[in-house]
Amino acid sequence: MTIFSGLLPEQPFALTVNGRNLLSILMMPNDLEEFAYGYLATEAIIPSDEIESVMIDGQTIGVLTTNPFKVLLPKRAVVSGCGGTASYLDPAKLPVLGKGITAPSSLLTADFPDDILSLGGYSAAARFLDGETFLASDLSQHTALDKVTGLVLKNGRELADAILLLSGKVTADTVRKTLNAGYSVLVSCLPPTALAVQLADSCGLTLMCLPKKVYTHSERIR
Repeated sequence: MTIFSGLLPEQPFALTVNGRNLLSILMMPNDLEEFAYGYLATEAIIPSDEIESVMIDGQTIGVLTTNPFKVLLPKRAVVSGCGGTASYLDPAKLPVLGKGITAPSSLLTADFPDDILSLGGYSAAARFLDGETFLASDLSQHTALDKVTGLVLKNGRELADAILLLSGKVTADTVRKTLNAGYSVLVSCLPPTALAVQLADSCGLTLMCLPKKVYTHSERIR
């Protein structure tokens, strides 16, 4: 990915699953295969072990699954911002987390790329207790979240074992995607919305804003 003349690159892409169009999106032209894995996970459409292959053909990201006849629908429980068909918040459609990981405070930081953030982009990081960190950036926080989630999956690591760190604000929709992916600790650089805190609390997600404000389920932070 290259920044030209101080501007972030942006291109349209189509995500297809078994030949059927699932999504059209504008995003940065990097980590496309990882985006596919991550988006399908954070939208609870299909688990990564059911993905047979991902092929990039120009601006089309084509996914083939092990069961091409399975009907794939995103489980939209809450929508904030633009795009998609709005629906009411329904926590019953979201997973409720169990014990999850215990995160040492020393890992609750991330070195986000200043060049991306200074130009209005967003970054996401997934940090593991052994120190391994995956990092992704994009034009929106949710796309950065999708890409870093895909990076974790492509590298064979478990999302439930990672701390998710975001450079932007956490909304209820961010919490929804985080829960669907299976993260149990979400850390942001900006305060979350009130609805995000409510949803995180009811579904068992630890939600924290740097440097040290813990909003929900502080028992996982030590």
